[in-house]
Amino acid sequence: MNRVEHQTGFILKSQGFKENSSIHQVFTRDYGVLSILSKGSKKNNSKYGSLLQAFRALSLSWIGKSDLKTLISTEDPENIPQLKGAALYCGFYVNELILCLLHKHDAHPYLFDAYRDVIVLLSKGLSLEVHLREFEKKLFDAIGYGLMLEYDSEYQRPIDPSKYYIYHPGQGPRLTNNENHPDAVLGSTLINLNNNNLQGKTELKQAKRLMRRLIDNQLDGKILKSRDLFA
Repeated sequence: MNRVEHQTGFILKSQGFKENSSIHQVFTRDYGVLSILSKGSKKNNSKYGSLLQAFRALSLSWIGKSDLKTLISTEDPENIPQLKGAALYCGFYVNELILCLLHKHDAHPYLFDAYRDVIVLLSKGLSLEVHLREFEKKLFDAIGYGLMLEYDSEYQRPIDPSKYYIYHPGQGPRLTNNENHPDAVLGSTLINLNNNNLQGKTELKQAKRLMRRLIDNQLDGKILKSRDLFA
């Protein structure tokens, strides 16, 4: 049977399986998202049941040729502080984005490192919205839909910070004279989103609205349950 040892991964979602076991959706650096069965992990005397929690950087070893692998050992080599309050909800949101937008078994080392970084940053409880927007951009890069935030897609002119734009999925931002349009975004918001330098309530609100619309376009009708937690 195929055997993988000491692969760094994060549990994105867990569900019970039979009486004492669980199936985990895991995001790994070299193997992407995969399903792993932890036999007996819900027993009180389980060697590693308490380690199998979301937002912990785990060293995982497994065997199996099928889509469902079997966990044979796990360790917790990194000490990432627990997510609490709003940061915990943000973590659930990030996990759900990965589960919904990545194909299983596709490795994304760059995005994996971005995921580890955003979990650490969220654990500090500061600038949560800014960190989420940065991760969302990297996720779009990973799935092949990187955002165009430097030029007007219609005339190829640099974004003017004082003018309003509407971002068209798959094309980019276009100038609009209707600043009251629900999708209108200031050029300064696009520039600072591109530079990971969002500032002030207006830019944060516009960037969140923009990214939500673009993500919904990729979800194609899927509903993110984690959004209900924010509500």
